[in-house]
Amino acid sequence: MNMLLTARQLERMRELPPDHTLITARDGCPILERADGRRWRVQPNGKLVPAPMVERVRSYLRVGE
Repeated sequence: MNMLLTARQLERMRELPPDHTLITARDGCPILERADGRRWRVQPNGKLVPAPMVERVRSYLRVGE
């Protein structure tokens, strides 16, 4: 599902230093990564908050075995 970003989110992202990288904008909340590896979420009101850490997991489902 595609969701549009708010004007405040877009404005905030324009103001960010160049060392911030956009990782994803899924579910209407862009997630950015700083040069030091920390990840931040841009809330709809434009405020930056730490993004929750997500651990990569291995699927337990096996297809075709």
